[in-house]
Amino acid sequence: MAPPPNGALKNVEENLRAVIETLYEISVGVHEFQGPESVDVIANLINKLSTQYQALDSVAAKPELDVAVPREVIQYIEDGRNPDIYTREFVEIVVKQNQFMKGKMEAYRDFRDVLADQIKVSFPELREKVDEVIEGTGGRKRKEEGQNGGTS
Repeated sequence: MAPPPNGALKNVEENLRAVIETLYEISVGVHEFQGPESVDVIANLINKLSTQYQALDSVAAKPELDVAVPREVIQYIEDGRNPDIYTREFVEIVVKQNQFMKGKMEAYRDFRDVLADQIKVSFPELREKVDEVIEGTGGRKRKEEGQNGGTS
């Protein structure tokens, strides 16, 4: 999925900042509540917050802003953890899995080559077919390896 356009994302960010600022103003107003004269101020701020939520909802509902966020990242944020930690751990897991799969592929390749050599020794009449199978599975013929000096 392509990232959302910068203009649309910036608009959502500005609306979020306004909502956060209004929430902060409400919390300060409630903390420093001074009786009946504060009621009107807090009521106005709550109405302002409601309007900002409506504006944020309409801006964020645009289809180009439909971004999939992994549930684990949201859980990290809810737990007060840095989402960058999730990304780092995810990359480490992928690297480990990649190394494991690379090892398996190398083991199968080596097994293929050993098995092919043994079949060629035991059944010389199958030499051409074995070479075809080796070539078809990404290996090289033994003649080519001898010329290039390498192994598959």
